[in-house]
Amino acid sequence: MKTPKIKSMAILIGFNPVGNCVYSDILELSDYYDGEHVWDKAAPVKRLKLQRVKGYLFDADGNLDQEFESVFDLSTGIFSSGRVRYADGTERIDPPKEG
Repeated sequence: MKTPKIKSMAILIGFNPVGNCVYSDILELSDYYDGEHVWDKAAPVKRLKLQRVKGYLFDADGNLDQEFESVFDLSTGIFSSGRVRYADGTERIDPPKEG
């Protein structure tokens, strides 16, 4: 039996400070890259208490192309830190560590 794959999709899951899921979405990659997100504005982040978003981006072949985590400051509703792991194993951390 062939296992189905998630292709050309973004899987997004958002959590509040105690770890409860307060946001989730499954989008076509084009909609993910071109669309607006609940975390693009401070008000929805604060209203949902959206402290952390985890995302999984799958390419057209169904391979995990990117995995990310973004953390938001709930007092301001803006991005405070994050990390991205790409398919080749490299990582980016925002803001970058000093030193």
